[in-house]
Amino acid sequence: MTIGLNQIALGLGILGFACFAWPIMQRLSGKAAPEALGSGKSLRSPLWWAGFVLTVAAIFLQRIASQQAGGG
Repeated sequence: MTIGLNQIALGLGILGFACFAWPIMQRLSGKAAPEALGSGKSLRSPLWWAGFVLTVAAIFLQRIASQQAGGG
């Protein structure tokens, strides 16, 4: 069984979403303290950037897969 670009893109998308959702779930469950308003800490966190890069990579791979499937 071979893994295609669609499956890789889906996996990266799920992983990227998990990187975005993890801090939110921690705050909602009370395990992490909320940030001060306007601090911008979440945009500087490595987890946020990992989620961003993985999501962009998933979108890019999905576009490539759809172009290959369309023959163009």
